[in-house]
Amino acid sequence: MPAEVKKVNGYQVSTPGGIKAKSTTKKKAEAQVRLLQGVEHGWKPTGKKRHSAEEGSFLESRKKKFGVSQ
Repeated sequence: MPAEVKKVNGYQVSTPGGIKAKSTTKKKAEAQVRLLQGVEHGWKPTGKKRHSAEEGSFLESRKKKFGVSQ
């Protein structure tokens, strides 16, 4: 599904299936296109927020090496 962004009184996101967003900002329109492309390629939104991993051994070793404390 080729989504496209058009500048029409703000920005508009459209696909062959219809208009998905109207009168939005360019940043939000581009984010909407990425979302639609992700869904098309198999990503399934769960509604959960992304989690950040605990600090791994790489960061811990760097903190020790450079003497950074929290």
